[in-house]
Amino acid sequence: TTILNDINLEIKDGEIISIIGPSGSGKSTILRIINHLIRPDTGKVYYNNQCITDKNAQKIRLKMGMVFQNFNLFPHLTVLENLTLAPTTLKLMSKESANKEALKLLESIGLLDKKDEYPDNLSGGQKQRVAIIRSLIMKPKIMLFDEPTSALDPEMVSEVFDLIKKLASSGMTLIIVSHEMRFITEVSNHVIFLDDGNIIFDGTKEEMKITKNKRIKDFLKSHKK
Repeated sequence: TTILNDINLEIKDGEIISIIGPSGSGKSTILRIINHLIRPDTGKVYYNNQCITDKNAQKIRLKMGMVFQNFNLFPHLTVLENLTLAPTTLKLMSKESANKEALKLLESIGLLDKKDEYPDNLSGGQKQRVAIIRSLIMKPKIMLFDEPTSALDPEMVSEVFDLIKKLASSGMTLIIVSHEMRFITEVSNHVIFLDDGNIIFDGTKEEMKITKNKRIKDFLKSHKK
């Protein structure tokens, strides 16, 4: 099965991109290829003219943070330990520096009092916010979000949405796969529509609003709230 076909995509520094389309269209696969979690059968991915599939590309991939649908926090580690594990294991920070940065980030999202809790004691929204700052502690240049709110109860979506919106206003490059239309209307400045592994729209959200493409118009109509 061909998941993605003839994908040609350029992302500029500071862009906030929403990738939308029906289930199974290849949205999550694009994110995993960008971050080299999946190696493409053909073609290459470049970051600042450096090929991320090269053998010496690990340092390049460290510039990309990724947040998954189901949080992926380590259940046997406290919130603080989840945040400091990667930077200390990779020797990017000392234990002291990592703890200091983790506490600062937890305070910024209102979860400082949860630093010694285990993930099972957190709500879904709290878990996802911790997962986001776990990526941020690595100082990424690009953040990839794979359906960051789809596993949350409706009342918890807003707290995660507000954090991502705050990141967008900071000038960080964001690539967001989501069926949450607020990411398009309130956050993104660039939209990609995938259908059956092909990009059938690549442009601004203003251009998407006036598209004549029936497939896209039907999709947007079905996702209006």
